[in-house]
Amino acid sequence: MERIKDLITINLTHRILSIIFIIVMAICAWVIVVTSSRVSPEYTISKIFITQRRFDSLTKYNIPSETPLTTEIYIGDEKLIYDVIDNSFYYSHIDGNDFGKETLHIENDTYPYDEALKGNFIHAAILNNDAPKLILYNKDSISVSNFVVTNLPLMNISISVDTALELDLDETYDILDYAPGYMTLYDNRDDFDSSKRTTNTALKIHRRGGTTVDFPQKSYRITLLDSTNNFGDSKNMNLLGLRTDDDWILYSAYSDYEKIRTVFSMNLWRQMSSENNEWGATASNQYKYVELFFNGRYHGLYALTYPIDNKSFNISTGEALFKKSDWSETEFALDLEPMDDNPDLLWLPGYTVKSGSELSYSILHQLYYNMAYSNDPYTIRESVDTDNSIDLWIFYKLTQAVDNIYGSGVKNLYAATKLSETGYEGYKLLFSPWDMDQTWGNRYVDGEGHHGISSYYNPIDYDLTIDWGAVPFLINCGDTEIINQVKARYVVLRESVLSDQNLVSMIDQYESDIYDSGAFDRTMARWPDGNYYDSTVKLDDFRYYVIERMKYMDFYIESL
Repeated sequence: MERIKDLITINLTHRILSIIFIIVMAICAWVIVVTSSRVSPEYTISKIFITQRRFDSLTKYNIPSETPLTTEIYIGDEKLIYDVIDNSFYYSHIDGNDFGKETLHIENDTYPYDEALKGNFIHAAILNNDAPKLILYNKDSISVSNFVVTNLPLMNISISVDTALELDLDETYDILDYAPGYMTLYDNRDDFDSSKRTTNTALKIHRRGGTTVDFPQKSYRITLLDSTNNFGDSKNMNLLGLRTDDDWILYSAYSDYEKIRTVFSMNLWRQMSSENNEWGATASNQYKYVELFFNGRYHGLYALTYPIDNKSFNISTGEALFKKSDWSETEFALDLEPMDDNPDLLWLPGYTVKSGSELSYSILHQLYYNMAYSNDPYTIRESVDTDNSIDLWIFYKLTQAVDNIYGSGVKNLYAATKLSETGYEGYKLLFSPWDMDQTWGNRYVDGEGHHGISSYYNPIDYDLTIDWGAVPFLINCGDTEIINQVKARYVVLRESVLSDQNLVSMIDQYESDIYDSGAFDRTMARWPDGNYYDSTVKLDDFRYYVIERMKYMDFYIESL
């Protein structure tokens, strides 16, 4: 009898242990991290992909929740952004990483160990089809959200409720003056070499732009801060490997049908001209695409960059940087004019001082006067950095920059008066363009196009008339070397930066950023009144236009 009791006890013990083992193994399929006497669930992504049949089963037997069971979800060290309006979680995937080997972790979601053994914790699953879903469920409830995977960095800017109410902000976040906020940026570059991909910082932000401020999708200027208390002190940080700075720009390509022209053109200008001048200055900036959120709400595709400023031009003591924003042809002015608010100071209308002294207007005017009226090749060459001016002329011609230069008018230009031992009275001019949305065929035509912009209005062989700048001035006064210099420089560029291979490579990457990421379609859904090209075409037409434009430029340069 005792023997039978012992056998029964042993069998029961074995059965209990077997049941416990099965439960533990089931739990471990999702990986359970034990912390003291509590557990927190982690999931290897490849192990939580489910079929449509499994999804149907889960939704059939669990009570649906209108909101996610939790929004504290991480993949690796990246906290997913949750958009409550679209019920979507956003994940920025690192190119080259095996997504299936990543780990999903639910933060601040811990349970007593005995409850976890009963399965009383949040499980995660991914329905990986054409419209992926992130499923969260426990023994009673289930929530189903969209799961958006992008190959772009994600930036979220948080504005407090009090600030939003005080400024009467709506979904456009039309922030007229600087407002305090907080930024989180996830850097998903495959060549990232720092210890932490997530940047968290206080900031101040306001809208920027001229006529574009009336668009619902605004562009913004942000300044990174130590603290939002009284805006604190500014803080320099390296964002996306662009440069270390405190001032940044978020550019919205609302009126550009393919969302590429300013980014492609300015990055191309940087490749063409950076350091190709007497001072080795970059005289340019650089753009990288991101997807922007405000308070977790998707706001669209943007390009992050830094301002063209004194750092870009290596401005030193005695030098100055100016910005031209209108079509006033004061480059041909015979004299400076008194300032309206201070008649004792003279200025060149249309230009604002971005760095340096207002007394430098006299230097700027003198150098412009030399270019326009000296009719002397030596004096013109003394007044400008010739290499930079040749690059600028080629760039304008190539891109058909009708909103930057037209005939004798010039606009959207940075001009620096730089010290030079070979300069006129010790100075030369150094230039950089900016605002390149009306390029590569696109153009503002009154009464035509959407938001005034006509797509591919200018044909591939359109020859932009340029009557201002060192190159046309030197040609007009009979300089014997300038044409040969232009041709020689073009050959060098055509074999490098302007080669078909490099141009196609750049466009292919932007196609991946803009279209393959899904950002183009998401932005179109968010701001449907913007300008959009056929998304199924992607950048095929743009790529064709650029390469055909290069063929025309080959012929044009040869014919000079």
